[in-house]
Amino acid sequence: MITASQIRTTGMASLIFAGTALASSAMAAAPTVSDLFALRVNNSANSDNLATGDILVWGANGVSPYGVGLNAASFGVTGQCPPSLECTSFSDPDLVRQSLFLRNWTLRPDQYFASRPYSLELTNPWTLVLSSTQNFAAGTNTVVNTPAVGSVDLMPLVMQMSASGTGVTPTISWQLPTTGPIVDVIRFRVFDRSNPIQVVSKDPNNPRSFSQADLIFEQMLSGSTTSFALPTSWTLPNGQSRSLAFNSQYSIDIALEHNRTDGSPVSRSSSYFDFTPINLPGIGNIALPSATPVPTTAELTGGGQPPYQFRQVDASPTSVTYIDPLVATGFTYAIGAGDPNFKSVLIPTQYGDGLYNVLVWNGSDWIPAKDGLAVNETFDFTLNGHLNGVEKFRIVGIETSAGVSPLDVSGFVTGLTFMKEGKFNGTMQAIVVDTIAPVPEPESYLMLLSGLGMLGFTAFQRRRIAAQ
Repeated sequence: MITASQIRTTGMASLIFAGTALASSAMAAAPTVSDLFALRVNNSANSDNLATGDILVWGANGVSPYGVGLNAASFGVTGQCPPSLECTSFSDPDLVRQSLFLRNWTLRPDQYFASRPYSLELTNPWTLVLSSTQNFAAGTNTVVNTPAVGSVDLMPLVMQMSASGTGVTPTISWQLPTTGPIVDVIRFRVFDRSNPIQVVSKDPNNPRSFSQADLIFEQMLSGSTTSFALPTSWTLPNGQSRSLAFNSQYSIDIALEHNRTDGSPVSRSSSYFDFTPINLPGIGNIALPSATPVPTTAELTGGGQPPYQFRQVDASPTSVTYIDPLVATGFTYAIGAGDPNFKSVLIPTQYGDGLYNVLVWNGSDWIPAKDGLAVNETFDFTLNGHLNGVEKFRIVGIETSAGVSPLDVSGFVTGLTFMKEGKFNGTMQAIVVDTIAPVPEPESYLMLLSGLGMLGFTAFQRRRIAAQ
């Protein structure tokens, strides 16, 4: 019988494909592997198609040769036998076997990785088997083990994040958590959502692929850093110059890391926030939202237009907090549990005729509160019959002639004040209407699986895949 310790050694290579004689020693034709990693990751909700929640991620950042095509370069699988079990073959149901995926990020083009929900039973080293042949022929395989993750604590997400300034060089600020492991280093990353990359399975028995946002910028910061100004431009590994651009969609990731003694990360939290460069005079601070988590598994999961979740955004009755999603049709705004009520709303940008209607939710229906709210006109709920402010309201009335589609990158910036000091953890949900199907009830808007532009805009659907 093969124990957990045995299967994490070179003996694993002989278990990959029944009836195929394999060798595990690295021959001339075998791939080269370097920069092995394994860590516990706490991924926030995101629009990058990265798996959310408490997960294990492992693999290698340096595999050569590599290639995107299903029939190109190195092939790979990975596995681990839980320490409390014994595995007799690669088909043993006790063996946790997974495909390795090639993720050719701009900043990390040769990364082979796998991920799954966190389990303490699976925090020993993972074995990677990489081959230059699809059938893992003798003499073409390299077998390596990742570091162990062990019983490291989960790293919390940042408490708050916002962008000051406008344009392509904003300063991003955040608040660090007060609990969890020591933050040894902060990894500031920018993902390009407008130009995604293909993530490809390199397991010949499980050919599939999906899209993820492209990693285009990364800066290592000290563990106590709470702000960073994006540079005007930077140089990519291929020597090309890169910068952010207007009319492009990005995600900003504040990754807090706790390291091993050798400096490699063992626990990381990644707080993702959608960001689109704008240039609106007079608006100095825009809170950056993160999409509400969508459950993911090892299979495809349908996903559509999620609400935008604001975590711990400062709320005040005297200062205006601007929030901004990536879609603009009509919107439903709602506070989170324990948040102060909305006091007023201000729309500083114009779409169509620049006149909007305000509706207030009374617990059972939407009640008109203001018709023809003009651009830069403040509507104060407390002066219009809602002395305690409101928990939920809508802005509607954007004409189809304005051409605001669900993919409009210019956004719909909204200025809000609140009834008292506090934190805003609420949501801003695009009103989505299927022009063929019946219009759903208000509470079901947050559950739609297809994002449809309002009143005849082009329908689109996004699929989320269970991958980091």
